[in-house]
Amino acid sequence: MFLIRNGVLRRLFCSCAVLAALLLPLFARAADAPSTPAKAEARGVWLHPFSDFSADPVTGKQEIETFVKRVADANFNFLLPWVVSDYIAALTDTNYQQTFPCAKWDSLGVLISAARQRKLPVHIWYSFTYYKSAHSPEFNPAHGGNPVWAARMLDADKKLTSPKTDICVSNPEARQWQLQLIDQLLDRYPDIAGIHIEEPGYGYAGNCACDGCQTLFRELFGADLLAEIKGPQSEDLKCLGTTDFIRQLRARLLKRNPKLILSVNGGTSWRGDRTLGRDWRHWAEFGWLDYYAAQCYTDNLSSFSSNMEQVIADLSPTPVFAGIHIKSSSGTNPLSAILKEIENARQHHAAGIVLFSGKSLTDEHLTALKNGPFAMPALYPETKR
Repeated sequence: MFLIRNGVLRRLFCSCAVLAALLLPLFARAADAPSTPAKAEARGVWLHPFSDFSADPVTGKQEIETFVKRVADANFNFLLPWVVSDYIAALTDTNYQQTFPCAKWDSLGVLISAARQRKLPVHIWYSFTYYKSAHSPEFNPAHGGNPVWAARMLDADKKLTSPKTDICVSNPEARQWQLQLIDQLLDRYPDIAGIHIEEPGYGYAGNCACDGCQTLFRELFGADLLAEIKGPQSEDLKCLGTTDFIRQLRARLLKRNPKLILSVNGGTSWRGDRTLGRDWRHWAEFGWLDYYAAQCYTDNLSSFSSNMEQVIADLSPTPVFAGIHIKSSSGTNPLSAILKEIENARQHHAAGIVLFSGKSLTDEHLTALKNGPFAMPALYPETKR
C-alpha cells in the first residue's frame, strides 16, 4: 500500500511540478505587464503665497509644507502661485518688505521647494499689465522703472487720470522691463515649470490714452484716440502691445528651455476680453500658448456648460483648462456645484481643472475631491505644442 501511495504521491508531485512550470511564466508575465496608465488631466490651484500663509518664518514655512502635502494627497498635480513685482523687489529692497514681510524668508522659494519634493510642477502666475500700484517697481527709477509707463485712463467724465494700476502696453520700454523681470524670476527659481500670465491686458476699458498712445493711434489710424477709446481700432491698438509681449515671451522661453510652459488665463468670451487687449484666441492660433485657463466663475451649471463649450471650440486644438472658483468676486460656489462643474468640464473634453483659490480649499473640499472626481491620480498632460 505504501508503494502504491508513494507512486501516487510521486505522480501527483510530478504533475504539480509540470503545472507549476507551465503557470509560472504566465504569472511572471502578468507581474511584469504594465498597469493601466494614469489618466492625463491637469489639476491645479491658484494660490497667494504672500497672503495665504503667516509672515512669521517658522509658522509660514510649516503652513506651506502642510498646504502642499494636503493638495498633493488630494491628487492635485500642479500649483500656480501669484507673484507681483513688489514681492520680487522686496527680496532685495527693505523698503518693500513692510508690505511683503514674507519676502525676508522668500515664501515663494519655500513653496517651490516644497512642491518639488512632492513632484508638483509650479507655474508662476503673474500679471505684466495691471494689479500695480503707485509704489510698484515699474514706476520706481531705483528699480529701473519709469513713472511715464503708467497707463492713463479716460474716465466716464472724459477726464484723463493716472491711477497707476496699469502699465501702458504700447510702451516698448515697459514691455522690455517686464520681460527682464520674468528672466530674473527664472534665474532665481530654476525649478519653475512654466509662466502663467494673468489676464494679459488692461484692467479697465478706458486704458490707455497716454500721449504716446494718442500719437501712435493717430499715426496708425488717422483718428483721435480720445474720441474712439472704446472703438474697434482702439481695441486693435491695445492688442498690438500685448501681442508683442506674448510673442517675445514665447521666444525667450523657447531659447532658455523648450520645456518651459507658457499659458494665460482670462474669461470665456474672447470678443469681450479683446476690448481690454486680451487677444488670447489669436495667440493660440499662432501656436504660442501651451494651454489657456478659462475663468468660468458661476454656480449655474447651464451657463458653465455653454461657456466651456464655446471657449473650447474657439481655441481647439489648444488645450483649455476649466477655471472654477470656490470663492471670488463672483461670490461663493457651493461644493456640490464645484463637483458638478468638474464633471461637466470633462464631458466637454477640457484638458484640466484649476481651482481658485488655495486659501478657500477646506478639508471638506479636499475630502470631497479625493473621494470624488480626483479619486484616481492623474498625470499632468503633455501640453507642449
